[in-house]
Amino acid sequence: MFNLFGRNEKPRFPFASATVTDRGFVRKANEDSMLCRDEDGFFCVSDGMGGGEGGALASRWICDSFAGVMDAEKDSAYEIKQFALVREIQRVNDRIRAYARENGYRMMGATIALMLVDVANPARALICYAGDSRIYRMRGGELKQLTRDHTVGNELGRALSENAAARAADLQSRRNPLTHILTRAIGTELRARPDLAETDVKRGDRFLFCSDGVHDMLEDAEIASLLKGASAPPAAITSLSAAVRNAGAADNFTMICAFA
Repeated sequence: MFNLFGRNEKPRFPFASATVTDRGFVRKANEDSMLCRDEDGFFCVSDGMGGGEGGALASRWICDSFAGVMDAEKDSAYEIKQFALVREIQRVNDRIRAYARENGYRMMGATIALMLVDVANPARALICYAGDSRIYRMRGGELKQLTRDHTVGNELGRALSENAAARAADLQSRRNPLTHILTRAIGTELRARPDLAETDVKRGDRFLFCSDGVHDMLEDAEIASLLKGASAPPAAITSLSAAVRNAGAADNFTMICAFA
């Protein structure tokens, strides 16, 4: 509900969250960024691509631009925030492309995986994603990936017939090099092409937003076990981070864990 002045009421079940972003053991720099605003029901992970400064700038600009939208539209209706976010994605896409041209970057961009909760009706939310950063939801002890990886391997795997199920599974495997070639990202095309979808939120849901430095290191079953066993978001982040490091932390890794 909104009052006569359009100010959102506080969520009926505010989120508790914890975050981490880490360079890992192999990369020289951390190109990941994130934005976590419990009070606004907004969570985003962005993984930069293009190497060094280029990727780091792209992901930071994305998260900074979303922070600006959340500030400017803090008291706006959910639908207005949605529109503003989609518009901002194209604006930051244009900014990244312009900077890449001016500075001679062959490739510069970043993934996004974000969720915007309707603070007036926190049972509904928008998810928006491009690339291979992911959003997981645990409900009733069951883990579900809410996003779809925009990678060559995943797209080819989905296109294959059911009679080629084994080949499709191989193409979608994290061990197949095709799974690391992105088909979408912010800043890599003239028009940004994120996927958008509505999802429901229930009290007790546990959300994990993460870059591929997490799910490339950990199987979904391990993520599920650690997320399920955590007493609170900080405990989940601690156990998941330790597992990523134990697995080798071959890439930057970033996570937001939010409990409804």
